[in-house]
Amino acid sequence: MEDVNQNSKTPAGEAQSKTTGLAYRWLRAVGFFRGFLLVSLIPVTAGSVAATHGSGRPLDWGLMFGALFGAWCYHAGANLLNDYYDHLSGADDINEVRTPFSGGTRVIQEGLLPARSLRNAAWMAYGLGSIVIWILASRIGPGIYLLAAVGVVSGISYSLRPVWLAYRGLGEIVLGLNFGPILTAYGAYAQVGHVPISVLWIGTALGLWSAAIITVNEIPDFVADKAAGKLNFVARHGRSAGIRLWATLLFVAVMVIVVGAGAGVIGRSGFFAVAFLPIIYLRSRAPESWTQDLDRVVVACRFTIIGHAVLWILLLLMFITAS
Repeated sequence: MEDVNQNSKTPAGEAQSKTTGLAYRWLRAVGFFRGFLLVSLIPVTAGSVAATHGSGRPLDWGLMFGALFGAWCYHAGANLLNDYYDHLSGADDINEVRTPFSGGTRVIQEGLLPARSLRNAAWMAYGLGSIVIWILASRIGPGIYLLAAVGVVSGISYSLRPVWLAYRGLGEIVLGLNFGPILTAYGAYAQVGHVPISVLWIGTALGLWSAAIITVNEIPDFVADKAAGKLNFVARHGRSAGIRLWATLLFVAVMVIVVGAGAGVIGRSGFFAVAFLPIIYLRSRAPESWTQDLDRVVVACRFTIIGHAVLWILLLLMFITAS
């Protein structure tokens, strides 16, 4: 049943499949052009830099890029499985809203790749990532297996039936934990063999921001997700509630950094984060009116992703320049 109509193509899809290269199709399928792989790069590198700063050790670039490659493999696997199961549920197939940040990659819907290929590639990506983790464990110790296992299980459970965490209102929590504390701890452990409190602190802030990204990205998909039974937070509680949660997550992420700076858990320069507060406030005003404006929602999605990258750069600079 899972493979029914998986190779069907619309006429437009047939024409496009002839004019797009195979590399482009797969890069699009894993979310490369949507910037989502940046979301895993940010916590891994932030954890690596924060851990080495606290230990006084030099950054081991080889270990950091090895850990990053393993995380990318797992992230790619999760993205591919999500597209596959959103196709099976019909969430992406019935979605008539198109934005750069939501609605899936649409490589299946446009006939660029068959659904079965995405499913198989997902398991291959998980397998390759596990080989990378095994190599890393031989250098830094078996503790990394635990962090990798948490990422794999939650990433698969996010989309895989019958667990289907994304369809049960738990997707935002899973993504916040994975792309926050778990991956920052993973990056830190790969460098120093333990996880300093400062790493978990900034990981919490990054995770809250990541959860805000997925929350605002759910808004354009509200109608299709609700119809397909993908009952994430926005589908359950409405678009205005989604905007309020989005703004709250961003606000709390900023305050985590500010409190950490005040408590001395991270550098005093962490007070820079207060500069985000007026922007968050201005972006979140009158959600009832602008959730109906797709252009404004896309701007909010773009702001959240760019803000995540800016926050990451400033955190890196904070640790690098600290005495």
